[in-house]
Amino acid sequence: MRTTILLVCLAYFSKAQQLSFDDNFRFGVATASYQVEGAWNEDGKGENIWDHLTHTQSDYIDDQSTGDIACDTYHKTAQDVQLLVDLDVQLLVDLGVDFYRFSISWSRIFPSGHANYINQAGVDYYNGLINELLANGITPMVTMYHWDLPQPLQEIGGWPNPILVDYFVDYADALFSNFGDRVTEWITFNEPHQVCGNGYSSGDLAPAYTQDGIGGYWCSYTLLMAHARTYELYNNNYRETQQGRIGFTMHGIWALAASDADEDVQAAENYVQFYFGWFAHPIYSSEGDFPAVMKERIAQLSEEEGFARSRLPTFTDEEVELLRGSADFLGQTS
Repeated sequence: MRTTILLVCLAYFSKAQQLSFDDNFRFGVATASYQVEGAWNEDGKGENIWDHLTHTQSDYIDDQSTGDIACDTYHKTAQDVQLLVDLDVQLLVDLGVDFYRFSISWSRIFPSGHANYINQAGVDYYNGLINELLANGITPMVTMYHWDLPQPLQEIGGWPNPILVDYFVDYADALFSNFGDRVTEWITFNEPHQVCGNGYSSGDLAPAYTQDGIGGYWCSYTLLMAHARTYELYNNNYRETQQGRIGFTMHGIWALAASDADEDVQAAENYVQFYFGWFAHPIYSSEGDFPAVMKERIAQLSEEEGFARSRLPTFTDEEVELLRGSADFLGQTS
């Protein structure tokens, strides 16, 4: 088995040597705050939903690991950047890596999730990281939210509560004002399907709520409006001076029909719309709004189940217009 894998890798490497990319193609690497920073309760950082979940339900993770220490980048930011630049410099040169995508911990900036108090130690930490990256010729790309909601905001309902739109815009405003003079590449949300579908429907990810059929849909409404309002904020207050871009990153799931039969083709299309289109259609389609098949199917099922209205929230005409086109690029993970 090991020999087979080695042969496959060598064959792939040989093939890859023949490939080339356009001069404008940019290579980078990425991390997420909870996965690498550690220092979960140091220097004024507040508790987030992953801190809370792993500390109160230790058996939630099979090996009972937490992000308390993780890669400990909080304590060695400059060292970690130098690892990227010095220890792996030949790899970076060979690959042409020129940007580093990292997420900012909302709880490290606003410990309670609210804008009434900003944690200067958190601001200083990210300023140091950004400055070190730029000093070494690496472009910082910032993800505003990578699954780590401040726990106090979860205690008022989390993402299914539309009040979080305002709180997220406050947070985004702080990021633009503190880092936007040097950061020009922004991603509002990473993999929203996981945030809503796994966090508030299936319970597979923090906060591990199982509100299937309701929680995930309300989460998506709030999250999408938070994105749109953040884009609007940037356009109105920052774009002219900072000249940055704002995107949205999706989990790249796709589906192909099992055959040419109409029912198979439709099944594949429905899957794509319910998974990818759920978040992409309101932003990137010419029509805007949730996909039609989602609205129709969920409304039908809701009526059959005795609900007075669809379990899928409804965007107003103004909200549809605000969402449509509210991104400068689309990010996609695999």
